[in-house]
Amino acid sequence: MAVWKSTLGFMGFTKSYNFILFFIFGGGLFGFTLARLQYLDITGRYASGSGPGEWFHQHTGFRKVGLILHLGTILPCAILVIFQFIPAIRHRVILFHRINGYIIIVLFLISNAGALMITRHAFGGGHEVQLGLGLLVLITTISVGMAYYNIRCLQIEQHRAWMLRTMFYMGSIVTIRPLLEIISRIISKLGTYYEVWPCDKIDFTWQFYKIPVSYLAMYPMCAPPPDPTKLPPGYDPVALVKADDKGMEPAQIGANLNISFGLALWLALFLHIVGVEIYLQLTPRESQRLRMVSYERQKQAGYANPGNAGLVVQKFGDAAPWAPSVETGQPM
Repeated sequence: MAVWKSTLGFMGFTKSYNFILFFIFGGGLFGFTLARLQYLDITGRYASGSGPGEWFHQHTGFRKVGLILHLGTILPCAILVIFQFIPAIRHRVILFHRINGYIIIVLFLISNAGALMITRHAFGGGHEVQLGLGLLVLITTISVGMAYYNIRCLQIEQHRAWMLRTMFYMGSIVTIRPLLEIISRIISKLGTYYEVWPCDKIDFTWQFYKIPVSYLAMYPMCAPPPDPTKLPPGYDPVALVKADDKGMEPAQIGANLNISFGLALWLALFLHIVGVEIYLQLTPRESQRLRMVSYERQKQAGYANPGNAGLVVQKFGDAAPWAPSVETGQPM
């Protein structure tokens, strides 16, 4: 028990449940990020570790630039952001907290730009995948913007809420992985799902995995016609690929991942969007304590309506006017 209390004290936590939540979610994000640092070797570890077919669109040009931007910024961002949620750092090393926060925002926005550059063909480029990734970029960008605006207005409780939302939304990428494992197995068990792949993509994937025979043995529909001059303009041969995580060849595994990814993405988004709102609703005392801190700092800064300078509900909804309380509470 003494070790537990000393650990809480060292980290700056006063409530055990906050430390447990930090350990679970922060530790999960930290471990996931460390495991993905090897992917900074884009043409080596990432190319061989990505889903079959992904490298076809990402190995050159515009989307390779987007991939480098995304991985090169989101991985260091994910490590740095963990320090923002350690109370001891926030309270004792304020300058580091501020500078680190600005660095995180810049890295995060660049990573979102890179993500948009590769979204068109990410995991097959299905509409559900493009919409899900676009929504994730949108809500995280809005949330980090709201967090920045509120801290500039010294509205600390709103800054906390929006930064928590940003990081929870961002963390949905971690939750996608176990969901992807489950859903891909279900898709394979059903055995009735197929995806359309360009023949060039199948050919590239087979060559990448050094399969000694021609892909035409399994996809004869990709064979060139006897007279190529009779092909219509813009002809792009495609083939149906069965989704199977235990497939006989890599395209089948890639098709299974592509079909499963959209489902995993939307389910993870739902869990994280709802989960962070539940947490915020379960911690009203911390929010009120921080609003009192906001009130005191805004009052010292000479704001006309201290406690209400940021984007608070009193400015937009029908909430009762907020009044400062006598007690400021204790930090978490």
